[in-house]
Amino acid sequence: MTTFDLLSDGISSFGAMIFVGLFLISFCFSVHLIVTWNPYHRPVIPLVCSILICIIPATLLTMEQDSSTSIEEMLEVFFLLTSLGAGMVLLWLPIILLFATIMMFSLTKRKPSPDPLIEMIEN
Repeated sequence: MTTFDLLSDGISSFGAMIFVGLFLISFCFSVHLIVTWNPYHRPVIPLVCSILICIIPATLLTMEQDSSTSIEEMLEVFFLLTSLGAGMVLLWLPIILLFATIMMFSLTKRKPSPDPLIEMIEN
């Protein structure tokens, strides 16, 4: 079995962040589609695409020299990618909270725009 290092150098670690983020988003999207199943919309195509986005890279990462893969290794890669995704969310959380705080301060400084409908009701 060959080893795959996601965080070997700077450029490939940024690419790994994008890869893990794509995996985490497609995983969360597929969970969202399953949990909010509605008979009036047809989520089959997006669900299949997001599951394929999750399964194909995990299969390629666990494939051995003789083109065989095992379920245990795929589950291990799934666990690795989801834990890396949660770690990356925690890594970027201070920056996200900083931007959210700046946006909240800018919203509190704004004055409400004059609404002509409220003036009509008051008069």
